[in-house]
Amino acid sequence: MATTSRLSALPSPSKACERFQDPIVDEVRLIRHQLSARFQGDLKRVAKDLMKRQKTLGPKLRRLK
Repeated sequence: MATTSRLSALPSPSKACERFQDPIVDEVRLIRHQLSARFQGDLKRVAKDLMKRQKTLGPKLRRLK
Protein backbone atom coordinates (compact mmCIF):
# COMPACT_ATOMS: atom_id res chain seq x y z
CA MET A 1 0.00 0.00 0.00
CA ALA A 2 1.61 3.25 -1.14
CA THR A 3 1.20 6.43 0.83
CA THR A 4 1.51 9.91 -0.55
CA SER A 5 2.82 12.91 1.25
CA ARG A 6 1.22 16.31 1.11
CA LEU A 7 4.73 17.75 0.82
CA SER A 8 5.59 15.77 -2.29
CA ALA A 9 4.42 18.64 -4.49
CA LEU A 10 7.09 20.94 -3.05
CA PRO A 11 10.39 21.18 -4.90
CA SER A 12 13.35 19.48 -3.29
CA PRO A 13 15.87 21.86 -1.69
CA SER A 14 18.40 21.10 -4.44
CA LYS A 15 15.90 22.04 -7.17
CA ALA A 16 14.98 25.23 -5.30
CA CYS A 17 18.68 26.16 -5.19
CA GLU A 18 19.02 25.60 -8.92
CA ARG A 19 16.35 28.21 -9.62
CA PHE A 20 17.64 30.92 -7.29
CA GLN A 21 21.26 31.80 -6.67
CA ASP A 22 22.40 34.41 -4.21
CA PRO A 23 25.84 35.86 -5.00
CA ILE A 24 26.61 36.40 -1.30
CA VAL A 25 25.80 32.78 -0.46
CA ASP A 26 27.88 31.67 -3.45
CA GLU A 27 30.85 33.74 -2.21
CA VAL A 28 30.55 32.35 1.34
CA ARG A 29 30.43 28.79 0.01
CA LEU A 30 33.47 29.42 -2.19
CA ILE A 31 35.48 30.80 0.74
CA ARG A 32 34.34 27.91 2.95
CA HIS A 33 35.48 25.45 0.27
CA GLN A 34 38.85 27.20 -0.07
CA LEU A 35 39.43 27.18 3.69
CA SER A 36 38.46 23.54 3.91
CA ALA A 37 40.94 22.66 1.17
CA ARG A 38 43.68 24.79 2.73
CA PHE A 39 43.35 23.02 6.10
CA GLN A 40 42.51 19.56 4.73
CA GLY A 41 38.99 19.70 6.18
CA ASP A 42 40.21 20.21 9.77
CA LEU A 43 37.50 22.41 11.26
CA LYS A 44 39.54 23.20 14.37
CA ARG A 45 42.38 24.56 12.24
CA VAL A 46 39.93 26.59 10.13
CA ALA A 47 38.36 28.10 13.27
CA LYS A 48 41.79 28.85 14.79
CA ASP A 49 42.88 30.63 11.60
CA LEU A 50 39.66 32.64 11.41
CA MET A 51 39.96 33.73 15.05
CA LYS A 52 43.59 34.74 14.48
CA ARG A 53 42.63 36.82 11.44
CA GLN A 54 39.70 38.37 13.31
CA LYS A 55 42.05 39.56 16.08
CA THR A 56 44.35 41.24 13.56
CA LEU A 57 41.44 43.16 12.02
CA GLY A 58 40.41 44.74 15.30
CA PRO A 59 36.94 46.03 16.03
CA LYS A 60 34.89 46.78 12.93
CA LEU A 61 31.80 48.20 14.63
CA ARG A 62 31.81 51.79 15.81
CA ARG A 63 29.34 53.49 18.11
CA LEU A 64 27.58 56.52 16.71
CA LYS A 65 27.88 59.60 18.87
